[in-house]
Amino acid sequence: MFYTVSVSNTPKAIDQAMGVNLTKLGYARMTIVAGSVDDVDHDAARMACPLVIVDEADRLTIKSLEHLRDMADRRGFGLILMGMPGLEKRLARYAQLYSRIGFVHEFKPLTETEMRFLLATHVSNFGITFDPTQLDAIEAQAAVIRITRGNFRLMERLFAQMRRIMTLNRVDDVSPDIVQAARDCLVIGPGN
Repeated sequence: MFYTVSVSNTPKAIDQAMGVNLTKLGYARMTIVAGSVDDVDHDAARMACPLVIVDEADRLTIKSLEHLRDMADRRGFGLILMGMPGLEKRLARYAQLYSRIGFVHEFKPLTETEMRFLLATHVSNFGITFDPTQLDAIEAQAAVIRITRGNFRLMERLFAQMRRIMTLNRVDDVSPDIVQAARDCLVIGPGN
């Protein structure tokens, strides 16, 4: 299960958001195994979600972190916390939670080669198309790589703005001007 923490989070809010979905997911998994809802073991269904991924974990209050830890203990799921750099240092102050951390992984920015591969193979998933036969499209790709510096989330935000600008202006082809206009709409620091 994937869960994005809201800015305002309390143990009760997390329980309401995750508890029902964990149970639904468990019943769905167990129904597939059992063949029918009537044959599902209700206790097993509560424990049937093997992994919960929590995004924006740095937003969690200490009480909410403790609640997540308790849920993971009681329901037996693995827990991945994703957040900004430094999250692991914050968690280190809480021995009860920190003792359960298996490892910390810092995602590095994508290389230019990886960015070019991603743009060539998956950019259409974002609703953008770069025509490799058009000079403007090639320059636009280079601008995306330069602006995002390998940051996948920033690339996703940039593409959303590009789609918005293209839709508003009824433009079908990507150009460096569209990329720059999208960049100017985002708060991403000084331009390159």
